[in-house]
Amino acid sequence: MIDNAMPSEPGARFPRRRFLVAALATATAAITSCSAGSHPPQQPQGRGRSWGVFTPTVTGTGESTITSTDRLASLAGYKPNFVHLFAAIPDSLPVATLDLIRGSGATPILTLEPWDPSKGRDQSSFSLATIAAGQHDSDLSRWAAQLAAWPHPVLLRFAQEMNGTWYPWSIGTSQNTPYDYRAAWSRMHSIIRDKAPHVQFVWAPNAITEGTRDFTDCYPGDGVVDYLGLDGYNWGQSPGHQWQSAHKLFSESLKALGKLSSNRPTLITEVGCADGTTPNLKAEWITDFFRVIESAPNVLGFIWFQMDKERDWRFNSSPTSTESFRSGLARWMSSGPPG
Repeated sequence: MIDNAMPSEPGARFPRRRFLVAALATATAAITSCSAGSHPPQQPQGRGRSWGVFTPTVTGTGESTITSTDRLASLAGYKPNFVHLFAAIPDSLPVATLDLIRGSGATPILTLEPWDPSKGRDQSSFSLATIAAGQHDSDLSRWAAQLAAWPHPVLLRFAQEMNGTWYPWSIGTSQNTPYDYRAAWSRMHSIIRDKAPHVQFVWAPNAITEGTRDFTDCYPGDGVVDYLGLDGYNWGQSPGHQWQSAHKLFSESLKALGKLSSNRPTLITEVGCADGTTPNLKAEWITDFFRVIESAPNVLGFIWFQMDKERDWRFNSSPTSTESFRSGLARWMSSGPPG
């Protein structure tokens, strides 16, 4: 997520993550308002290209806002194929929310984060070594049992952005190593796959930028991964950040993913763009983004971070950015399958 890592940036990351977990706690109302491994992965949405969204659509009382799937489809031109949720490992599976997502015709992408999001980055109790050693098996087994009881398509993303610096599972934090990451992933996969074989697994680093390390040594292998993911945000021109084109942000990382695995499809699992200093800059960035993913042969889809938080990441933050997104999405969705 970080485009130009400065010492203050990880601190900026945590408030959003706390919000995501809080949003999940009231996610039944949220999705009501936004609803209307060792084998080749099966695309939940068919053979065409797809897109999805994370959008917080709850008020403080849990009542739904006017932002609905129909409203989002009106803005974008297409209903989302995926809805993205976040949960921490001590949480429980949000079954009612998943039912509503499925009822809307979308597939849930559930990001499972091994940490206590209220305590920041330095949590040695959630180091990768502790996960690999089985100290969190009880939580993982509980998640496996709950996922087994919900036998519908779901994509599970675990311990994302490991090549950054802002999580307890980040490489270099709490003496975490790439070996530890691969071992922790494999343990998680074996526990959940054993009880819930219908779950598909998404491995998602952050795009390689000035503030991240290479991610290739953290890849646990095609046998335990169904989808490759990638996160990237353009934070815009501001203190500690610089405007970064979608090409610069994503292209090299997408090439690196293609070298890691040529037979696993890729999802851009988080993407957003700040507003620019002129109204057209964000629209141009969005056009650039669609060009990048259209030219990447293995990209199946993307998940837009549709939220006004540290920045106004929403694609509809201005009329020009909305039109650019609609045009790009129309081309993307009408094109053939990747590959």
